[in-house]
Amino acid sequence: MPPPMQREPAASRWAATDFFDADLERRLQLPVEDGCGLPNVAYTDRSYHDFEQRTVFRNAWVFAAFAHRLPSVGDVLPVEVAGQPVVIVRGGDGRLRAFHNVCRHRGAKLVDEFQAGRKALVCPNHSWSYSLTGRLLARPHFFGGGKHDVNRADGHRSDLARIRCETWHDWVFVNVGGGAAPFDEYVAFVEERLRGYDLAALEFAGRMDFEVRANWKLAVENFIDPYHVFSCHPWLDSFVGMTERSPPGFREHVLYCGYEFKKTDPARGEGLPYFPGLPEDKKRRGDWYVLFPNFAFEIFPDQVVAFIAAPRAPDRCLETIALYFVGEGARGARYRDARERVTRNWRELNHEDIGVIERMQAGRASEGFDGGVLSPYWDPVQQQFSRLVVDAMKDLEPPGLKR
Repeated sequence: MPPPMQREPAASRWAATDFFDADLERRLQLPVEDGCGLPNVAYTDRSYHDFEQRTVFRNAWVFAAFAHRLPSVGDVLPVEVAGQPVVIVRGGDGRLRAFHNVCRHRGAKLVDEFQAGRKALVCPNHSWSYSLTGRLLARPHFFGGGKHDVNRADGHRSDLARIRCETWHDWVFVNVGGGAAPFDEYVAFVEERLRGYDLAALEFAGRMDFEVRANWKLAVENFIDPYHVFSCHPWLDSFVGMTERSPPGFREHVLYCGYEFKKTDPARGEGLPYFPGLPEDKKRRGDWYVLFPNFAFEIFPDQVVAFIAAPRAPDRCLETIALYFVGEGARGARYRDARERVTRNWRELNHEDIGVIERMQAGRASEGFDGGVLSPYWDPVQQQFSRLVVDAMKDLEPPGLKR
């Protein structure tokens, strides 16, 4: 008789040391001018990409969807987070919930496209049905033809597997692994810095999606990097020059930067309504934030622009840019031209960035690059981002379903 198959350890197929040399952590802690970023393997290797999904994205709070896409009770939206099929559901109480998008019987995917006004989730395989709160409703013919199982006492064993889910403004975040710190701690530092902005006054105005031939980390690193502005963005450099820009900073998992602008410009929203009651010291500011791993936004006196870099493959990501304006600025006819000018400017700036990001991805095939030579002024934030990635990959909590 052949020996029984050995089960793979539940924690992970790989360890971080399979990808990084033992000296990387030390170099990430050196002064920036002597340190480095992540090596090429972190941007090019399929096994590394899979491991990153099972650690970095599984164990963090990760953006999953825009809340406005599920406006009504019974709206259902399938998404993918950490390589997992997830479904977001608007319940009868108005709350958004997240579940593993899989039937508990034979593992069929429940939902493969947006659906509106559903009373229940029904598996297409054997018609097991679930409430909008994930509770098992019925298992037709479960005990034989015509012998249905409805609301049995042990039905909870077949309830959908829940995923931690929180809504912050228009943004839905999930924690697939279930072990992240409370969400209010995750956003506390940013919320403190946003005091004075009435974000409830914002309305969604549109979005743009870009398929980028580069790793998601390069998109995030570029977003928080003001050093490239003078070289890659002529208009942006004329709006706020390099001598007026401060280096980025960070507080644990939050990366941030900003500037004060001395003039307005139609490309940045000149003429659009400002946040109501905005303090004077914020009427000439632009600030941007990254919440690790891959959600970012910029805020100005009259707009917020969300930026998400969703991993698709080691060398592919989907960038989404969503624009929000204040009140009538998002829908009023008299602001149409201003909105279009701002939207066009964001599109042009992002296309300028994509060219550079894709060049960096191409460069990750070179043995001549070993994590970079960093600027002590501009790049401490880049080193911190690398530290966050490596630290997140150490958390090898075994996968498990949360009910």
